[in-house]
Amino acid sequence: MRIVTVSGRLSVGVALPIVALSVSGCAAGQADSLSPVQARDALLSTVENTSQILDNDGWTWDGAPEVGNCGQRRGERVNYTYGYGAPPPDGDRAADAKKGADHWRSLGMNVRTVEKPVVVVYATGGPVEGLSFSTGPGDYHIAGTSLCVPGDAAEIRKQDNG
Repeated sequence: MRIVTVSGRLSVGVALPIVALSVSGCAAGQADSLSPVQARDALLSTVENTSQILDNDGWTWDGAPEVGNCGQRRGERVNYTYGYGAPPPDGDRAADAKKGADHWRSLGMNVRTVEKPVVVVYATGGPVEGLSFSTGPGDYHIAGTSLCVPGDAAEIRKQDNG
């Protein structure tokens, strides 16, 4: 479980389990043809498009997408993590979880929903490595990890920081 603040509110979200896939994993072929920027952008658009279908205002990001090393050889492959949160609406949290799950299935993702202690949707595959959508008990929170693509996280950080 992780605790984050979103717009000054305390939010408890269930952390997305990070699974290390080898380069020979099912997404390796797709990931090898993507640049780090493309992998990052796929993660951002998937997370933010999911928030738009939830018909909820007040979404803010936890911080800029964060680049890190992935795969078996450090310094040769990278992925990004990103989180997005919002105060929950007064509506049906389970119905919102279903909307998120249905959207992710439409993207070709494998989806699993856990209903207790709170409704959390997990997804893998498709345009990203994995996603989670927690409906509470505090704020809504969507977190994800991009595909693992060729790149050097240290070099990307140097470029990003000038």
